[in-house]
Amino acid sequence: MAQLEPQAKVLVSEEFLESEHGEISCESCHNGNPAAKDKAGAHKDFEPHPSIKIPEQACGECHEEIVATAKTSLHATLSTFPKVLKTRTSDDKWHEVDSSRAGHCAGCHTSCGGCHVSRPKFAKKGFVDGHMFNKTSDPINQCTACHGSRVGMEYYGARGVGDVHADKENMSCESCHDAAEMHASGEGLTSRYHLEEISKCQDCHKDLQYGSVREHTIHLDKVQCQVCHSQTYVNCYSCHTGKDDKGLRYFTNQKEVEGMKIGLNHDEKAGYEYMLVRHVPTDLEMFEYYVKDAFPNFDNTPIWKRTSPHNIQRKTWQASSCNNCHGNRDLFLAEADLLDYEKGANKKVVVPDSKIPKKIEKTMARPVDTTNVRKTMVVDVEWLHKNVGKAGIAVVDVRAAGQYDKGHIEGAINLNPLAAKFRKPSDDDNPLELVSDQEILSILGDAGLKASDHIVVYGKAGTIEGFMLWILEYAGATNVSYLVDGVEGWHGAGYHFSTEPVLPKAVTFGGKIQKKYVADSEYVEDNQDNAGAKIVDVRLIHQAKGITTHGLAEKGGHIPGSVNVPIGAFFMDNGALKQPEELLWLLKTKGITPEKTVVTSCNTGQLAGGAFFILRYLGFQDVKVHDSSWVGWSAE
Repeated sequence: MAQLEPQAKVLVSEEFLESEHGEISCESCHNGNPAAKDKAGAHKDFEPHPSIKIPEQACGECHEEIVATAKTSLHATLSTFPKVLKTRTSDDKWHEVDSSRAGHCAGCHTSCGGCHVSRPKFAKKGFVDGHMFNKTSDPINQCTACHGSRVGMEYYGARGVGDVHADKENMSCESCHDAAEMHASGEGLTSRYHLEEISKCQDCHKDLQYGSVREHTIHLDKVQCQVCHSQTYVNCYSCHTGKDDKGLRYFTNQKEVEGMKIGLNHDEKAGYEYMLVRHVPTDLEMFEYYVKDAFPNFDNTPIWKRTSPHNIQRKTWQASSCNNCHGNRDLFLAEADLLDYEKGANKKVVVPDSKIPKKIEKTMARPVDTTNVRKTMVVDVEWLHKNVGKAGIAVVDVRAAGQYDKGHIEGAINLNPLAAKFRKPSDDDNPLELVSDQEILSILGDAGLKASDHIVVYGKAGTIEGFMLWILEYAGATNVSYLVDGVEGWHGAGYHFSTEPVLPKAVTFGGKIQKKYVADSEYVEDNQDNAGAKIVDVRLIHQAKGITTHGLAEKGGHIPGSVNVPIGAFFMDNGALKQPEELLWLLKTKGITPEKTVVTSCNTGQLAGGAFFILRYLGFQDVKVHDSSWVGWSAE
């Protein structure tokens, strides 16, 4: 989440002065001396964060009952976290472990002010609405400003297609997580799921066992709802903490992997046998900088833990066929999924072969036609390792120059499409649209690329690689490929990275521009009601709904008639791809099928270019990128 603009952080609006809270004198909440004649005197004993340091005075004067429990709520104390850590350490090391935790892991907590008037410290602070106090939190600037990596990215479509509650029902966070839950005391809890006030699916979806869905009758009280109704989610590995040369605290995660695993429930309060589990980043050396052998009792608590992803859909790939789950060993947590030091801790969660539901011989699932998938448009690290350096193979690293310099695939050139001036500047009359055809051909030729080369593109994010591949195909490249898993896969396979930069020799690219791969706004407008065409908006849900707006756009919203399929549906974390069958199934549920003309659109064309590549790979025949996208459309 981007920081608030500096002026917005401190602005006190005129509306606040006329509000109920604005009628209360400043010192009533913040202390200080309004009678003082200088700044120093006025700010004597001033408290900038009163709801944290003096909640009874600042908030409890009017909201006594709420403050009484909210000051010990999970949001305020993170009380379950130290309880879990304590199970892994020993009495003689607990003080050092807890001190380390407080220095690195306690910054996420918040108080009344962080939910009702400003961003919490973790989200870089600042008023979200000119010091106005709002009864419900802002889901973008407050809730997901903190809960972004998992909740926000899942809910709004940075990972997966987003959540049906956001997309179809326009529900914000408090729709499920109401005040009773947020203000409830967390004292004595060992898990946030044990909070009595926590929301449950059945609070809204009642009497499922009596409904028309046969699967509910079969699976209810046996399988967590999210097992069938969630999408893939991120798993974090090996958080390490420490201090840099200046004494500033930091933490790093070894890696993030997007996936999905079903584990066995070991929590009697959960009420079902199978649940989704997520790897948390704890490891044996998490606090090694501060205390040696911090976790002598590491095996006491699992690190594959119950999870409830915020990416619910009524229809999901794993629920599209019984055998996407039944008989699918890969979907269930196995001992082979565990690192050596994790095996003891996760014994209760691992699903043995005897507990894997048996494959069902006869199902109603309809097969997905993958005969037109252009398989050569995706290569893996093993293929590239065997072929890199061969004549006619050109490898392009699309990361920023600094990342390339730290280590890249030997022989790869560095060509970051966001820095290579393929697009017009942001202050142009047509901002970020493609530059002239000749300029594009010159940039590619200067990079040493030829249209006749087999050009393999890699990076780390997926979307930037896809954008580069669209530009290459538009310029007339005839054989392009995407390196699945990118630098993560290359590193994971143990292959060598070079720090020697490749200085390309300029050549003539020689490509023939493919105008059919670009659409302007006039074309989009003419095809809004065309049954044989689909305008696919790949922005995040909150952008497509106009809740947030790109900085260059004249207004928020979406192109009438467009279908929102967020970019997270096309690319997984770190450049991984879902199987073609799953991608084609998903697109079909949105009415997007290979025989139709598909125009991809976003804010500026960048993400639309990424989606273009995926559709081409899946065998779609007529795909175009809306070059000006929403920024251009909103200005007309």
